[in-house]
Amino acid sequence: MIAAAVYALGALAALATLLMLFQRNPVKAAMLMLTALLATAGIYLALSAQLLAALQIILYAGAIMTLFIVALTVLPQAWRDHPARAPFIKVLGLAAAAVILTELVQAAAALKTAVRPTGFSETGALALAQQLFGRFAFQFELLSLVILASIVGAVALAAKRRDA
Repeated sequence: MIAAAVYALGALAALATLLMLFQRNPVKAAMLMLTALLATAGIYLALSAQLLAALQIILYAGAIMTLFIVALTVLPQAWRDHPARAPFIKVLGLAAAAVILTELVQAAAALKTAVRPTGFSETGALALAQQLFGRFAFQFELLSLVILASIVGAVALAAKRRDA
């Protein structure tokens, strides 16, 4: 039952992320990113990592997405449609995405063999630190890369519009 929930939420997160990458409307892209973040929180919840699920919702889905929506409303240029990019740029982007996806699948396969605790226990700060910086550190930090890429894109968009 737990495995089915993890796979379903993982598929939802992957689908929302793919749709977000090809979305031209920035508000819809932000909502798809929110969907991916909430699905990831659901995965953490299904894996009995309640603190990570709460942090995911509070920090990423709450604070960071609010920042994105405010930034989108402040930059009216983001609402306009942009001209299509050259086919070479699209192919290069898809190739880079394929390489990154391959690396992530390999990393996930390596993490699949990690030792998992059998249940919840209250052992204090040491066990909490092991959960935060052990088993789920890769997935949690992977989300920070998505947010970093979004911030770089927003800054590039703002700088490009300011120069024009």
